[in-house]
Amino acid sequence: MHKSKYIIWFFILMIVFSIFTNEYSFAEENKDSKKTVYIVVMNKYTLEDIDNMPKLKKIIDEGSIGLMNTKGLYGYKGPESFLTINSSKKAYTTDEGAKVYNLNENNVEVYERRIAPIEGSYEVGNTNLNKIIESNKENTYVPYIGALGDSLHEDKLKTAIFGNADTIDKVYRPSSLIPMDSRGLIDFGNVDSVLIADSEAPYGFRTDYDKLIEEIGKVKDESSLIVIETGDLDRLSFYSSELTDEMFEKHRTEILYRIDVFLENLIEGIDKDNSLLIILSPNSGEERIQNSKISPAIIWGNNIPKGILTSSTTKRDGVITNIDIAPTIANFLNASREKMSGNTVDYKQNTKNLEFILNSSKRIDIVSRSRFYLLSIYSTISIIGILFATIVLVLKIKIKNNLYKTLKLFLITIGIMPVGFLLVSFGKWDTYIQFILTLLLMMVSLIFIACKLKGNNKAILISGLIYVIIIVDMFSGSNLARYSVLGHDPTIGARYFGLGNELVGVFLGATTVFLSMILNKGGNKFISYILLLLSAIIVGHPKLGANVGGTISIVFALLYFIMESLDREMSLKKILSMGILTILFVMAMAFIDIKFNPNPTHLGKTIMMMNSDGNSIANNIALRKIIMNIKLVGSSIWTKSLYVNIFCQVLITTVLGDKIRDIFNKNKYLFIGFTSGIVGSIVGFLVNDSGIILAALAMNLIMIFFIYTMMEYLVNE
Repeated sequence: MHKSKYIIWFFILMIVFSIFTNEYSFAEENKDSKKTVYIVVMNKYTLEDIDNMPKLKKIIDEGSIGLMNTKGLYGYKGPESFLTINSSKKAYTTDEGAKVYNLNENNVEVYERRIAPIEGSYEVGNTNLNKIIESNKENTYVPYIGALGDSLHEDKLKTAIFGNADTIDKVYRPSSLIPMDSRGLIDFGNVDSVLIADSEAPYGFRTDYDKLIEEIGKVKDESSLIVIETGDLDRLSFYSSELTDEMFEKHRTEILYRIDVFLENLIEGIDKDNSLLIILSPNSGEERIQNSKISPAIIWGNNIPKGILTSSTTKRDGVITNIDIAPTIANFLNASREKMSGNTVDYKQNTKNLEFILNSSKRIDIVSRSRFYLLSIYSTISIIGILFATIVLVLKIKIKNNLYKTLKLFLITIGIMPVGFLLVSFGKWDTYIQFILTLLLMMVSLIFIACKLKGNNKAILISGLIYVIIIVDMFSGSNLARYSVLGHDPTIGARYFGLGNELVGVFLGATTVFLSMILNKGGNKFISYILLLLSAIIVGHPKLGANVGGTISIVFALLYFIMESLDREMSLKKILSMGILTILFVMAMAFIDIKFNPNPTHLGKTIMMMNSDGNSIANNIALRKIIMNIKLVGSSIWTKSLYVNIFCQVLITTVLGDKIRDIFNKNKYLFIGFTSGIVGSIVGFLVNDSGIILAALAMNLIMIFFIYTMMEYLVNE
């Protein structure tokens, strides 16, 4: 017996200290030759546009493509997404912050009057820099404005910007926010005189691409980062309301053709072996064509094969974030990444890269659009089912025949829905209708199977399925969570891998119920403890879940479960001890993250930033979490779900106290499982930025299994 225990503990330690896989970065060191990064901004282009751009298709065929999250601090449009690239944290600015000019004599005077004396030679400057600084004073992410520009300038590397997206009545130059330093200065460029009259173009003018090629050629030997704003797609978007569908399509086709020719001419002058070409749309795509909030990102050049993009930020094939762009550029140019929170973009070889990204984009958009509605339906069905069952129990209506079947169907459906939300990812759907039909077929099949089982076996099957599916999925790469409404949404960008608060809530509820039911049937107590520890590792390990708030809630529930199952009496001292052990577990995960992970997750980075920047980082994170919880408590359907669960629990316990005591006296571990789940939910609510979601989903599952146990007891009685 002792030997088997040692083997199990060895297995757990192997999981905890599992070796992190090596990742391959674009930026391989090569200091012998001068390197140059070109960023071509094609704002508001979409995956569908690629069909009209043969040269761009050839670039994709020779390079790598992915989908980029475009969110700034608040949204997916405007200059904030451009600024976020350079700040490498979520940042914000209005159109006023994107007013950047050539530094002629008049503009130099304006700049020096508003900002500071200019030391050195610069051709472009942001005269409205202070508007950006003011816009981010209350930003709890505390972005470093101009992180990329400063990093390059500190290494004596030059930056350049060409082009604008101006209209007749608007100076609009957001691409200039990408290469500027913290003083708003750029070494070379031209953002004023880059347009040419064209009576057939929106507003009667367009970008002069020949001039861009000519001016880029003059500075490319001196510049390490050259940003090119094509501008015409933005102008078309601003002009869109004036155009019929036919004319909009005509203008767009012509603009895409001109940009494609420009790309061909640009590449002819690029030394591929020492260059990186990045093609971006910092904002989400054109709303009139595609409503996706993620945009295509293409990288071509030095040692880049045909493949798909990924990064340690997302740990997801084909998906990167806007905060990954600056570290990728800095790394390629051998400059510092110290001020940047993102990670370098990596690639995975894929001979059908465009096909893979097109399919991924469709599935991500379908799940993203469905997310709110499906989870709202789930919450509504749960509320109705739990209220209906509570009324029957409290009024002591005799449960038999049709009423029994109806109650049972309600409870099974509520329990099975999370399983369906996960397993639907197995389907090969790529349209909304296919997705819904696959989900319905999955749900009906699961409900049919569950209804065939007797008594508590239904509850064991449902909770056990959830537990096993989530654990297996986490160890196998999160392929199910990736396209699940319970998983992380790349368009929102709050989390890209591991367990988000929705899945942690479901996992917490299922884990405590499943293990308590197994113990109640005579299961091994030590094995249950091991499985509980495995659950905490799944949620907290930086390679797997990396959810700090979820880890705290799971570990607290685990410790409570162990204390109760060992018949230890609860006291303030024991609760404090549980808190200390929970903190130690989280710190152990942080140590693993920092020590063994080449690209630490949020936990590791937060600890490192707290070490260098003090308590201000912790205060900002705490404030952000409190604000998010207040927002969700005030407006979320999860608030209603949690209130209903609490109300029904209190009501049933008050009215049926004697029967509940009788059930739990005969089923000790069921009581421990339910109460430890509730304890974990309370802790999860308190320590998570969207803890209301975690608590509501966990309590939801705990409540339906509690009601189901009550119902089976009364039927047998």
